[in-house]
Parts: sequence; structure tokens; C-alpha cells
Amino acid sequence: MYVIKGRVIDGNGNMIEKGVVVTDGNKIKTVCEEDAFIMPQDAEVLEVKDATIMPGFIEQHVHLGLGTANYLMVYYKTDVQKTCQAVHDMEKLLEAGFTSVREVGGFGNYLAEAVEEGLVKGPRICSAGKILSMTGGHGDFIQKLPIGTNAERNHVSVIADGVDEVRKACRMQFREGAKFIKTMTTGGVTSQADSPKASQYTLSEIRAMVEEAELRGSYVSSHAQTLAGIKNALKGGIKSIEHGMELDDECIELFHKTGAWLVPTFTVVKTYMDHMDILPPYAAEKIIIANRNHLASFKKAYEAGIKIGFGADLVGDKNICPYGINGMEFVLLNKAGMTPMETIVAATKTGSELIMREDELGTLEPGKLADITICEGNPLDDISILADVNKIKMVILDGKIIKNIA
Repeated sequence: MYVIKGRVIDGNGNMIEKGVVVTDGNKIKTVCEEDAFIMPQDAEVLEVKDATIMPGFIEQHVHLGLGTANYLMVYYKTDVQKTCQAVHDMEKLLEAGFTSVREVGGFGNYLAEAVEEGLVKGPRICSAGKILSMTGGHGDFIQKLPIGTNAERNHVSVIADGVDEVRKACRMQFREGAKFIKTMTTGGVTSQADSPKASQYTLSEIRAMVEEAELRGSYVSSHAQTLAGIKNALKGGIKSIEHGMELDDECIELFHKTGAWLVPTFTVVKTYMDHMDILPPYAAEKIIIANRNHLASFKKAYEAGIKIGFGADLVGDKNICPYGINGMEFVLLNKAGMTPMETIVAATKTGSELIMREDELGTLEPGKLADITICEGNPLDDISILADVNKIKMVILDGKIIKNIA
């Protein structure tokens, strides 16, 4: 049993200035005011000077095992290299306070088993398996390579065209352990030949994906940067829009109608904009197009009360966007208009909804799993604390101390 004393931010938007969180095994037993707590004789007290105790953070847009912003390398790296990169990335996520991740394209469904068995150190993983992409779409990254190379060497996406192929691709992802489906309904930045402005997949194809997911009690998430593809995604029943860089009033109405989430991924945009000199030329050109309306669109969604998620969309490129800086998303969401408390709720409670484990994770409440992140200082006064891995003093995953530099 651990007794943790400090400032408590519970994930529901509440704070206890002098609080206590008690764990018993892998569950949270008590959350209360320190003055109302009677210390058990067998308890081990954990204290961090000027500590803030929060639910473990949930990163809602990751791709494990890439290690590069040049997607040509996705085809050249061996499976062993990709796995080693993923293990490295997962350790960095834990160090930064992220105890769960939502992988939106990759082989995280296989890594999840290894983590659960204790073979490797990593956060809980909710994976979509491979992303569904049409031929020539955003997941068909390097189009000068033979089309067969994608199936042989690309662990991030699978090519599927037409309703029948899309259905089979969805069923295959679920067969291999995926918890939800990820697709591309617009072009993007890191693919070679398409444009962020391009709409991808027809409504009938999108609806087939949604139907397959709903048959399994799940949902579809979509990379969707610009208007036409965002609207098609929402009209087709997709529940999570990743990026959402161009939104109008009709989009907002569709978000409200469907109850969809928006995961804006500001961090990847900032890191790419900051390193345009070393990005592949085609990506450097397209990030400017993609970023043009990003902030204004986010503010429109936020002011309209759309549910906002937390995802940095890093790929582990050590020179551009390494894992471990994921907490930058707190700062950027705050700069975009969210309060510090709202950013923490986005990274905890909202995240638990996106990974479909809100009954177990995302808030500090009795009976929930003991995933806890503890920082030095008060992030409500200075949200940048959560972007500094050295100020993340303690991380508890499933009741076990994973990091302790208190």
C-alpha cells in the first residue's frame, strides 16, 4: 500500500490543495483531503516536495517504431530495428508521465502483449493496427516504389480500395488485435505525392469501415486535415478526427451531431515547422499548407465545446521530434486557448474515453487502476512543468513505481 501526499488533480477538473491518494495493489483505494485521512500502520508514504498528483497521462496519437520523419526509411528499416525503436520510444513515454498510449497506426497490437507480459517496459497500449489507406493515399507513402513494397515493408499502413477490400482490411486489423480502426480521409505531409487538400476515400468506403468497427463495439479514427475529407469522415460516422486543420461551421455542426472528438496534434506541426531545413523537401512544402488554418480552426472547435483530445503525433526522429517531448502538447494547447486544467483533463479523462477504458483509467477515483503521474510544482500555475521530463518526479503504472527521481 502506498500513501501519496500532495496537491491532487483528479482528472475530472477538480483539485485538492492538500490531498492524499492511497493505492492498494494495482487499484486506487482512497482519494481525500489530508486532514480527513488516518494513516494505516502498514502504509508506505511517498512524498515529493511541492508535489502534484495526477492520473497517468494518456498519449492519444502515437506511431511506435518509426524513428524517422523521412518515411522512405519505413521501407528500408528491418523489423528488428523498428521493434528496438518502439521499445526505446515506450520507455521515453513512461519517463514523461504517459502510462497509456493510443497508437493510430503501427504494430502496437503486438507490442501490447509484450508489455502486459512484462517482457518490455512500456505504457498500456490501445492500437488500431495498420492504417487503412487507398492506393496513392496518405498511407501509400513513397509512390515511386513498387506497390508490393508497401505490403512487404510498411508496418504502419495497409492499402485497401473499394468497399469489399476495406471491409476485409478492417476485419484483418481486428483479427490481429486492434481495438479500433484508423484511416486516412485526406492527404498529408509525410506522404510523397498527395496533397493535404485532397479528399480520400468515398462515403461508401468510410461507412463500410464504420459499420465493421461498430459491429465490434468500437469506432473509426481518421487522419483528416482539410474540409472535404473532414466532412466526409464525420458524415460517414467517424468518431475521432486527427489534426482537423481546416474547420468551418458545417464541420462544427457535424462534430456536435456525431459527438466526435478532435485531436489537434500541435506538437508535430511545431517540430516540423522548426526543422524545415532537414525535412524531406516535399514534407517541408506541405507542412506550410497544412498549418495555414490550424490555430483558427482549433479555436473554433474549442469555443464550440467540441471534445478535445491530447496527441503529439511524434515519430521518434531524434533530430526533429523525439519521444519524451510529448508534454509539449500541454503547452501548445494552453497557448491555443485551453486552460491548464482543461489540458490535463484532455490528457487523462478524455484520453480514457478515446482508448475505451474510462471505467478503469483517466481519473483518480477509488476502484480505478493505479496509474499515477506526479510532478514537482503546480502545473495549474505553470503548465510548462509537464513538458519537462525532469520535473516528472514519479510514475506509477498498475500500482508499481516505474520512475522515482523524487
